[in-house]
Amino acid sequence: MEPPTPTTDVPLWLSPLPADIILEILCRIGDAVAVVRCAATCKAWRSLILDPSFLSHLRRRRVGRFDPSPLLGFFFRDTSQKLSRRRLYLRRPTRFLLVGPSQSQPPALLHLSHFLPSAACLNWFAPVASGAGGLLALQRAPANSDDDVRICVCDPVAGTSTFLPPLSPPILFPHNIVFLEADGSSFRLLAVVDSQLGLLLRAFSSQTGEWGRTVTAQLPDNMVVLFNSPAVVHHGAIHWICGTRALPNAVHALAVRPSQTEASVCRIDLPLRAGIHRLKLASMAVRLASSPQGCLSLILLDEPVISIWNFEENGAGGKSWVLHKTVYLMSVLPSAIFDPSVEWRLSVQALCEKSGSLFLHAAGEGLFVLNLHTEVITKVCKDHSIKYLCPYVADLSSCLSTMKKF
Repeated sequence: MEPPTPTTDVPLWLSPLPADIILEILCRIGDAVAVVRCAATCKAWRSLILDPSFLSHLRRRRVGRFDPSPLLGFFFRDTSQKLSRRRLYLRRPTRFLLVGPSQSQPPALLHLSHFLPSAACLNWFAPVASGAGGLLALQRAPANSDDDVRICVCDPVAGTSTFLPPLSPPILFPHNIVFLEADGSSFRLLAVVDSQLGLLLRAFSSQTGEWGRTVTAQLPDNMVVLFNSPAVVHHGAIHWICGTRALPNAVHALAVRPSQTEASVCRIDLPLRAGIHRLKLASMAVRLASSPQGCLSLILLDEPVISIWNFEENGAGGKSWVLHKTVYLMSVLPSAIFDPSVEWRLSVQALCEKSGSLFLHAAGEGLFVLNLHTEVITKVCKDHSIKYLCPYVADLSSCLSTMKKF
């Protein structure tokens, strides 16, 4: 007797899973992009993911594998086109380079209009800062002293942009733009300029739509701030790499805590190892960051090694720098970069704290992105034709906020 022929056209029936089981499965997904894709799959999953309790449940049970803020790529001003006159530099476009998961696929180069319908109004704007909630700040420098600095804050995921009112009294050429705080509905932005009086600080609040009063921060010991090394906001204070006028390269860090009427300033000495960069391009070798451990962190490039230091509590009740991690670059970068006959071929271009990604430029080789957690490095472009490199992440809450509920 022959066995019965199995039927192949009968659909497999599965009983529906309870909502709490589905929620637990969705919380085990490895990255934010996959969560958004799941939300677009069906009404039931979207309803669970868009519920405010999903994010809180996700934070309670995350075990270190979930990255709520994946590095999508970076915005930059494209300098590849050769222009005959220097003033035409303002016409160089801002583009976005999508960083792929591997080197097998070339990165996609996107125009600003891919994200923003108002991109035509931003032709002369350069990316200068990114903040929480997936926000991006762009700045247009004045063509002459009679013009004002213009600043625009965009949400590339939602496709919206907000033009900030001109600073009054005007502050020409602010050296630094910093997001003090940001979420899906509001943000606070700080514009900083260096003057003979010290640092001039002006804060903008999206809730009031106005710039606050100018606050002056007096710098101690004849110090100067290295604005080529971006500021880091940590526990309510803005931190910069700084030095003295006699030795302007990085020897210290500066913590500025602004208030409504004044700003307190505190100097933080860097590890002794950072002193070797006094006669080198220190701003291209030292970066401050806010570490995943919840403390101020220092990333120091000392070819061919990257060392990561955390500013932690010590037994005496104070704080000191503690070596947290060392990354050896010779095993992950082309050997030609470490040619002893050529001095200082590596430089730090940018740091994305949320994803732990460090952008390195190697002279003659191109731009690389190093994941400080996994120590995996990826080459993102061959030619160094970028300026104002600004890493961009879109966290899960900002992605979900752009999705409509059924």
